[in-house]
Amino acid sequence: MFAWYRQSALTIIYLADVSDTGSFECSEWFKRGWTLQELLAPKRILFYTQNWSLYRNLSSLNHKTDVAVLEELMMATGIESRFLSDFYPGMDDARSRLQWSSLCRTTRPEDIAYSLFGIFNLHLPVLYGESAEKALGRLLGEIISQSGDVSVLDWVGEVSPFHSCFPAHINSYRVLPLPPAQPNADEQSSTMSSQSMLPFGVLQWLRGSLTTSRFPQFLSRPQTPSDTAQRFPAIPLHTPDSYAPRDVYDFYSLTRVPLPRFLNPRLILPCIAHCVTVVHLKGSDPSAPIYTYNIQASGLRPLEITLPNKLEDEMRSQGSLQLVRPWHSKFPGSSAELDAVTEEQLLSTLERPFNALLLSQLPHDEHRRIASSIRITAQPIDRASILKSKTRIFNIV
Repeated sequence: MFAWYRQSALTIIYLADVSDTGSFECSEWFKRGWTLQELLAPKRILFYTQNWSLYRNLSSLNHKTDVAVLEELMMATGIESRFLSDFYPGMDDARSRLQWSSLCRTTRPEDIAYSLFGIFNLHLPVLYGESAEKALGRLLGEIISQSGDVSVLDWVGEVSPFHSCFPAHINSYRVLPLPPAQPNADEQSSTMSSQSMLPFGVLQWLRGSLTTSRFPQFLSRPQTPSDTAQRFPAIPLHTPDSYAPRDVYDFYSLTRVPLPRFLNPRLILPCIAHCVTVVHLKGSDPSAPIYTYNIQASGLRPLEITLPNKLEDEMRSQGSLQLVRPWHSKFPGSSAELDAVTEEQLLSTLERPFNALLLSQLPHDEHRRIASSIRITAQPIDRASILKSKTRIFNIV
């Protein structure tokens, strides 16, 4: 359906509930799930009011090029003008695309996910009769597997029965994401050394070559407790099935961290891990229900989390809880590859607050996510703690 609108010479949108003096914000058309692609896909559209007059009586041949109309569309939809006027399907800004649909409704619950297939340029089977949670879960799993974009894990609300890392409803994406954490010019100019001016990928090679003879470090497999100091390690062929929870990567191995994958019913997720060491119940309101905890975790400043369910005593035992930062190969907050940024840029970004996930350990090296009532915002103690941090591969169900 997306392709039909994309290839149209003109798309006419009739707003039956908008009078000549009305506005977009009054129309139910913008709250329907399938109309999102009707708005974004066409190159040329014209809006008509209930008596078939052009919206605002504008003489424009394309409302997508009319500045006044674009401003009203942004107010009605929350979508930036650059997407409204020149949209390309794909998985860039994945969380933003989910947020656009977070206020939409469909007659059939599973359609809220199906209506986004074209937006993300994904070709998935439409299985009417499946639950809305499963339809949304299949979509999110495919986005992660194809793009590695972990921003879709940034949500607050009810957890899906399909998978603990996915929300039950798309309205969980209404909450705005944290702004991208990017170093400013002053920080970079005041703290950059001659070493940190080198791209991070080059620094990784230099440091690795000191410990592996003339072979760069990225040719060696991830270090595990059973590793010995092998001078000429073999190159591993990591497939998603072979990702092991024991694989550990340090700060200078971040470029070698594998991409996340969703292998139903498991999410194979690389994360910078922070073991929870102290859990203290600060207050509770079982009628809400709300349970607030003071948390301390290795490498992080003390923080407070709010959960809809009380943590069981066994969950609060040492080592069973982890606060994690999902990791991917893109430089956080930009489209740049990690190899292209400097060590200083990476450190400056990683020391800022981030959206954390709370994981609980299960048998057989598996974890599950514990949904929170509000976003969990964590921050490293200092740069030393960042340099000591480890990235692990988690199998989450």
